[in-house]
Amino acid sequence: LRSWHERVERRLGDGGFVFTWTCELKFDGLAVSLHYEKGLLVQAATRGDGKIGEDVTANVLTIKDIPKILNGDVPDSLEVRGEVYLGLTAFADLNTVRKKVGQPTFANPRNTAAGSLRQKDSMITANRNLSFWAYQIGEIIDGPKLTSHCETLLWLRDLGLPVNDRFENFEDFESVEKYVTTVERIRHDLDYEIDGVVIKIDDLGIQQKLGSTTRAPRWALAYKLPPEERTARLIDIEV
Repeated sequence: LRSWHERVERRLGDGGFVFTWTCELKFDGLAVSLHYEKGLLVQAATRGDGKIGEDVTANVLTIKDIPKILNGDVPDSLEVRGEVYLGLTAFADLNTVRKKVGQPTFANPRNTAAGSLRQKDSMITANRNLSFWAYQIGEIIDGPKLTSHCETLLWLRDLGLPVNDRFENFEDFESVEKYVTTVERIRHDLDYEIDGVVIKIDDLGIQQKLGSTTRAPRWALAYKLPPEERTARLIDIEV
């Protein structure tokens, strides 16, 4: 975390840049892009290989969290990126129902969400109670002149898209580190799974100046929380 911070500062040099950091939870779900035309949801696709994804429009239309029509003054075209996930309570309820009817239970929420979104029958997806968080704009045409990531998140919320309320903005990197520590402590108090924290430079102009490598943006870091360890007891070995 510190070494990435130092690399960012070296790249910016002595250009007089004053910037802040935005921290968000890193959700353990399935990345999806939503395409709106004049406020109407017309297509949804998985991230795939970054260029070509799988069309999941029919199934995404069954997710209650995702608005079919946006609110307010909408742009001509908007691509919203976010995460489809299955909440822990919804996951437990789903397995309870499956037990009662004699069906095998699912192993974990993430794989269940991914499998549910790829169902050929959208009625199955509708019964899985999937949810969605929006966290970024992919492309926008004739929209407002947004200057920061925080402003972008608030604008997406005003449009009616669900935005996680645990994002925070900080002026110093010590506060970023404290945020990461806090998230690690409260991760099991949430009703959804996370596997880390995403740290971004808030200013969109500085983001553009830093640019990206072939694999990832230089202005953001996906910091994964350390894996949890448990002690397993070996009861028997059968040959």
